Amino acid sequence: MDPEQVAKSRQLPMRYLSAYRAAPSLRWAYALEKALDAAVSNIPALPGRTLILIDTSGSMHAGFSKDGTLMRWDAATIFGLALARRCARADVISYSNHGLPFPLQSGESLLKSLERWKSGGFFIGGGTNTAGTVRATFDRHDRVVILTDERDGWGGDPGSAMPQQVPLYTWNLAGYQHGHAAGGPNRHTFGGLSDRAFAMIPLLERGENCDWPF
Repeated sequence: MDPEQVAKSRQLPMRYLSAYRAAPSLRWAYALEKALDAAVSNIPALPGRTLILIDTSGSMHAGFSKDGTLMRWDAATIFGLALARRCARADVISYSNHGLPFPLQSGESLLKSLERWKSGGFFIGGGTNTAGTVRATFDRHDRVVILTDERDGWGGDPGSAMPQQVPLYTWNLAGYQHGHAAGGPNRHTFGGLSDRAFAMIPLLERGENCDWPF
């Protein structure tokens, strides 16, 4: 529960969610909830407006952790909601065949947000319309982050559904099993999702501004 010790551990929220599910006793629930929230500080703060798209299509209901306690959409959701808390302004969308905006609540713990996500029907299932969702939800954002397995049944390049000068970051939780993006300037795709994943965003954006931390 010590925020300083949590920061030094360099663990991001997914580890604490795994622990919470592995030890559901009330003895540990409060401490792990506090640790989970403290771990958000390890995610870099992002200025401006960020659009976060979380793929909750049927194919995302596949194992992500080795022990099977976390699905791909669990990992995508916890990382997406944690990232949103570190953004100056964020719009979070759960999407499948269509997009469903998730209302963020100031000061809410990550576990409470996850419970509200589940009870509110934000794990959608169905197909995957990534490009269509980008087109429908992009509104002058400074960056777009997509958490997905890139198994897109609708086709289309999501990068072409938004301005070229706006950075698009795709994390493929299936490890490049599929690919939906055509690439090009300001289009970045990463295989897998590690606890240091989002540190890439400010590094790439500082590189764009010739302020790379050599």
